Amino acid sequence: MKRALIIGAGIGGLTAAIALAQRGWAVHIFERSAALGDVGAGLQQSPNAMAVHQALGTAEAIKAVACEPEAAILRDYKTGKPLMTSPMVGIYEARYGHKYLHIHRADLIAILAKRAETLGVTVHFDHEVEEAQQIGEILNIIAGQRNYTGDVLIGADGIKSVLRPMISENSQPRFSRQVAWRGVVPTHQLPDDFIPFAANNWLGPRRHFVSYYIRGGTLINFVAVEERSDWASEDWNVPADKVELAQAFSGWDERVTRLIAACETPYLWGLFDHAPLKKWSQGAMTLLGDAAHPMLPFMAQGASMAIEDGWVLAACLAERPEAIPEALMRYEARRKPRTTLLQNISRRNGALYHMRAGPSRFWRNTKFKIGSQFPPAVFATLDKIYKVDVTRNDPSA
Repeated sequence: MKRALIIGAGIGGLTAAIALAQRGWAVHIFERSAALGDVGAGLQQSPNAMAVHQALGTAEAIKAVACEPEAAILRDYKTGKPLMTSPMVGIYEARYGHKYLHIHRADLIAILAKRAETLGVTVHFDHEVEEAQQIGEILNIIAGQRNYTGDVLIGADGIKSVLRPMISENSQPRFSRQVAWRGVVPTHQLPDDFIPFAANNWLGPRRHFVSYYIRGGTLINFVAVEERSDWASEDWNVPADKVELAQAFSGWDERVTRLIAACETPYLWGLFDHAPLKKWSQGAMTLLGDAAHPMLPFMAQGASMAIEDGWVLAACLAERPEAIPEALMRYEARRKPRTTLLQNISRRNGALYHMRAGPSRFWRNTKFKIGSQFPPAVFATLDKIYKVDVTRNDPSA
């Protein structure tokens, strides 16, 4: 039986573990945290991600705790009036074969972890990988002061991956000159129907604010992004100054300011980016998710790309388990064009959302109005993302 070693028990690592275990691999995950905590807040699981969840056996559990938005609405930051409305309920499932859902990150992690456990995946907590080397066809790592061996080593440990420097040289995360606040607010703290049951996105100069429902509608998640010249903290997710957040969005639509006021503990992190790596793999070692292709959150595809990665990686390894380096090269060749496309779309959306007053913003809003009245114009872009089903292109072996 082939043995896979995975660094990181996040969304991408757990997805790869499940997909490999389904194909008969023995899988060990090494997680430096002591447990899977209630980390983060909302995530968007688009139809392309839900196609993978269907194949993993996790889709129904996700649907049970997630929320399906009625529409995607781009709004003016001051008045809150819609600039563009794109209906979603029923339409996305009919067009793409799967729903578009919002879910709490901790709920998604718990669902994936439970599925992995039922398939025999072993998760080693408090096991930070300290060293990795390949001798012949055997990989050896030191984690938790113990040695482990395997046939393939997968770095699914995020933008600060310990494995990436061993594979791709001179790759440092770049501060994007943007920061993001994240918070959740219990629905009962706000008037009924105060926030529409939609993916709401208020667009303003140098800032934007996103909100949507999670956990069956009992919580409202928000992400607030601001352009900023520097980022001093070495941490990725730190408790935020609520006064600073309120000041950054002062004068915005009342729904935005009241959501901020109702949030007890917002968190702040800097948004970092990478140029596309020259290579993701070295021998029998490879990367996936943010370790390979971190992307800004302006298309909400970071988690979905990691999920797609996990499936395609497992499919490639299953095709040629006796030739792992070649399988990893096929995985990279299949994934790199798509993830690079999504990285670029996400960067462009950041500039689109944050336009200052002037002719460019006028034409942007005109295009949004056309998009509301002529949906095919919107779907022309979305189809490139949501119509992709990697479980059909890379079926299980």
